[in-house]
Amino acid sequence: MKDYKGLLVSFVEVVVFLLGAFGGFLADIAPPDETGVGFDIGVLSFFVLIALLITSGMARSVSGKQFRKLWLIAGCVAFLLALPPAFLYPRALNQFTWWDHSLQPAVHRLRGSDEDFKPPVKQFLKDHPDQRAPEQITRDFDRLDQIWTEESIARASTKLRILYIWLVLALCISIFCLLEANVSPTQVDTRGHA
Repeated sequence: MKDYKGLLVSFVEVVVFLLGAFGGFLADIAPPDETGVGFDIGVLSFFVLIALLITSGMARSVSGKQFRKLWLIAGCVAFLLALPPAFLYPRALNQFTWWDHSLQPAVHRLRGSDEDFKPPVKQFLKDHPDQRAPEQITRDFDRLDQIWTEESIARASTKLRILYIWLVLALCISIFCLLEANVSPTQVDTRGHA
């Protein structure tokens, strides 16, 4: 009987390591909790695991030497696919979040577009033009749905979540393909496992 449990444990370890590597960078840049990103991160972990299993399975079905160039190309393509969100995500994070320093430690909070303030907030800003920053507005309006329209919050949340998932998944696939490209044929045992 095949050792599925042992194989799964080793793959899960790789995924956990990768998502927690680099000082927890990927977790640190995740969208704010208000976006519902907790669910996305859980699903993303499965997506990364599935990508690793697919990559590993494909690599074991053919000679590593024969397909090293294809793994290299696939890794480079995945890397190129990671470039757009690598530039777009920080910009979106800056546009659709703000630091709430009233909480300790300070946390990122979700925000909508400035064009999508609700009427009471528009009136508040008309009366207090010097208090446009979210941290100032939230002193008088404590809930996001009191400040921005639901559609604006939903758009911001969706954009952040999609860009984050795209970035992490493309980076992980690139790493998996490039790892396969760098495994020498002598590192593959008779069962086909590295």
